[in-house]
Amino acid sequence: MTARGGRVLLVETSGLPEFDRVRSFYRKCGYDEKARIRDFCKAGDDKIVYRKAIDTQA
Repeated sequence: MTARGGRVLLVETSGLPEFDRVRSFYRKCGYDEKARIRDFCKAGDDKIVYRKAIDTQA
């Protein structure tokens, strides 16, 4: 991605409890929560967007 000029990765997931492990994985990989859209899919199911900057010095 860096060779093509990419600087940022975005991933989206659900805020439901069964996605706790997914969210934990993203945080461990260096992603930060940047947006949360409440009740996106249905009541109580938020859409969470994570962001990670790509190291362009590599």
